[in-house]
Amino acid sequence: MSRTYFIKTASAGFALAAGAVITLSSGFTQAHEPVFTPGAHVKSKGGQEIELEYERDRTSGAGDRETEQQLSLVYEYGVTSSWTVKAYLPLIDKTVNGTNETGLGDVTLGTKYRVLRVDRPGQQYSTTLLFQAKLPTAESSGTPKLGTGSTDFVVGALHGLESRRWYYNTAARYRFNTEGDGGFEKGDKLLLDIVGGVRPVLTKYKEPDTVLFLELNFEDATRDSLNGTNIADTGGWEMFLSPGIFWTYRTYAIVGGVQIPVAENLNDTQASSDYRFKLSFKYEF
Repeated sequence: MSRTYFIKTASAGFALAAGAVITLSSGFTQAHEPVFTPGAHVKSKGGQEIELEYERDRTSGAGDRETEQQLSLVYEYGVTSSWTVKAYLPLIDKTVNGTNETGLGDVTLGTKYRVLRVDRPGQQYSTTLLFQAKLPTAESSGTPKLGTGSTDFVVGALHGLESRRWYYNTAARYRFNTEGDGGFEKGDKLLLDIVGGVRPVLTKYKEPDTVLFLELNFEDATRDSLNGTNIADTGGWEMFLSPGIFWTYRTYAIVGGVQIPVAENLNDTQASSDYRFKLSFKYEF
């Protein structure tokens, strides 16, 4: 699958999503969540959401340069008022040192269950548990490989506040990676996030609405391994400062942000993150 195909697919998808945001309207029910951190909010019972999500990451250093683009179709459903399930179907375009490959990425299935909800006038506090499973569905015959061939899992706890003016969210997650193709295993990863948000203008019901977010994202990975032996030049931690915006009009939303690396301590000599960018179009029904 060529890069041209990926670009045409992405362009067509975003054109459709943008057209829907501009031309359609219905009752507003969209919750506001951070861009890069999973929020503690869950869907209402029977609530559904379709999302078209574009991500672009770049790393460089130590003689390597890698750019990855990902276009994902995301579906979310509220099983009950406390339990939400979610599925990601990604298409990936990856370039490493000038060599490119495009194809289907790893499908991810996830769920969130809210264990605590406290309602106060104009405020709602939520505590939620998260579980995700990444399946080895990526096309891995080309170079570079689009997946590791492993089944990986994420568990986490999320806590947040939603109010008329202010938002905050905290998240703690751990990613367990298993052995994949050729005896290779990515290192496990700890992810910690703190988020603050504000609605600068208090709009009326059914009017366009904007929330601004600022996230602090920390990631600490153990070393990768091959046939049980640790690999040099892998593992270590990175920290990102991530401004973002969540704009809604009734049941439609545009969400975007960028992760900017502000500190790191990577093991030995290896490429580090230059930036991570995300833009999403959402429709809730």
